[in-house]
Amino acid sequence: METGGRSPQQEVYRLPAMSKQETERLLESCRICRMALNDRPQPYIIPLDYVYVRGNLYFHFANYGRKVELFRKDPHVSVEVDRFNADITAYEGVTLMGTLSEVTDPAEKRMASEALLESIGSRGGRGNVAARHGYNDMDIDTLSSKGSLVLRLDVTDYVALKSPGT
Repeated sequence: METGGRSPQQEVYRLPAMSKQETERLLESCRICRMALNDRPQPYIIPLDYVYVRGNLYFHFANYGRKVELFRKDPHVSVEVDRFNADITAYEGVTLMGTLSEVTDPAEKRMASEALLESIGSRGGRGNVAARHGYNDMDIDTLSSKGSLVLRLDVTDYVALKSPGT
């Protein structure tokens, strides 16, 4: 019988699942994720800023480029958020699967945009974040403009795991 390179006596160790509270803390405390969009012949993976507000992940896209084309073609995505120490002995991560939805409600778009501005402002990287989003400056008017998309991840499933003892 094929053992996949393991000796027959070696057991597979399963990482412990994170609790809902641990998962929430991870999503609230991190700011960068990786998003996999559907493309052929392989997924297209990009790093993104995000904010976690009222139980939802929100993203800002400038309304052009490959990621927008892929989103418009197929809004199903996976998003991964993790945290680990330098020697990777302590690790926690969550992969969220779901659908991206464009936020069209002006109040929700403004709330998510203000949260994003607060997040990037607290990191002192407003100019750098603006450039990553396709702008010279990042302000509420820019994020609320027609040239900007605010997207919400509507989660259908997730997997949250951590290293033992974390």
